[in-house]
Amino acid sequence: MNMEGSLNTSDNFSVPINTHEISFALEWTRFVADRILIPVIVILGIAGNSCNIAVLSRPKMRTSTNVYLTNLAVFDMLYLVFMLTLSMIHCRDKGMYASSYYYIPYGRALSDLFGNCSVWVTVCFTLERYIGVCHPMKGKAWCTVQKAKFITLVVFLVCLCNTLPVAFENEVITDMEIMQSINYRCDTSEFGQRESYQFGYYWWYITLFTFVPLILLSVFNMFLIKSVWHANKRRKLLSQSHVLGDHNNQSMEQQKVTTMLISVVIIFLLCQIPWAILLIYKVYVSAFIIPHDKDNILIAGNICNMLGQVNASINFILYSYFSSRFRRTFRKLLCRWQKKKRGTNIMISDYQSRKSDFTKDSVTTSLMAYRYRRDTVRETNPIWKAPHIVLS
Repeated sequence: MNMEGSLNTSDNFSVPINTHEISFALEWTRFVADRILIPVIVILGIAGNSCNIAVLSRPKMRTSTNVYLTNLAVFDMLYLVFMLTLSMIHCRDKGMYASSYYYIPYGRALSDLFGNCSVWVTVCFTLERYIGVCHPMKGKAWCTVQKAKFITLVVFLVCLCNTLPVAFENEVITDMEIMQSINYRCDTSEFGQRESYQFGYYWWYITLFTFVPLILLSVFNMFLIKSVWHANKRRKLLSQSHVLGDHNNQSMEQQKVTTMLISVVIIFLLCQIPWAILLIYKVYVSAFIIPHDKDNILIAGNICNMLGQVNASINFILYSYFSSRFRRTFRKLLCRWQKKKRGTNIMISDYQSRKSDFTKDSVTTSLMAYRYRRDTVRETNPIWKAPHIVLS
């Protein structure tokens, strides 16, 4: 979920640069967020999500929950990539290539698309975990790998259809200046200025990608927290009565997975609720035409965008902390990668050694063959047997 996609509170497609004086606080926030923090967060997030995909896509890790988490890592990584590009180029910047200006509307729509997909994939695995924990009989029928893949595909298509209008909300305008130089600027398109679009689509967008997900995640997360609390209470009673076994170990592992998913959702809520509050405030002041400081909204928008990128980057830490199975698989992958790298180096050095030995052997063999042929000629030719005889 991207602040830039719904509020126009980011640096791209924000208030025109010449309509009011930019405050020092806004410039400082833009510099720190866009030039320093966001690149670091995004690079770490892309690396972490790449590790998530590598671990969760292993055949031994193939479960319905891990299918959702793998797709979540893919969507988060794509979201981070597009957000990184948007943090480097802005409509307020002058002297950029024309392709940069034309990229911004589509880059913003794609970042919104993958951010919205991440939102609903989070809702899906939370709902799936609720069914599996609170209704285990139904979970056997519904919580399957094939259904998880199908639901993820449906989520992507629904998000694509509902995010597509964002790509046509803004346009790039060219102005001819002195010496016939072309100046590019970004502005709201005629399609984006329609009252039906401003009111109807925005409220639909806000409802679908903000309010409904937050309500569903809050409700189902409360049920999951309650189930984990009861499970811990039962396990303490069993430990006191010394009734322990393999089933209890499996139950503990499942509870850890549930706790991990709860933590993912809690981090998601903490990072997205400020965005939702700012969104409601922006819609409220716009609807009632209330005077407000635009710079403060832009500052808050940059901070909320950064929180969204933190949310998309932190899951690797949560998986590594809560899931021992994830840690074991990740260590095996690292060891295998190191062995392959070491084996490749050994093969290269062995090949070079063999090539060197082969070259030496070839030279030696050639010399021996030459000497053998020379000796054979000497034995069969009387001239070579008696070199001191002078022929007349």
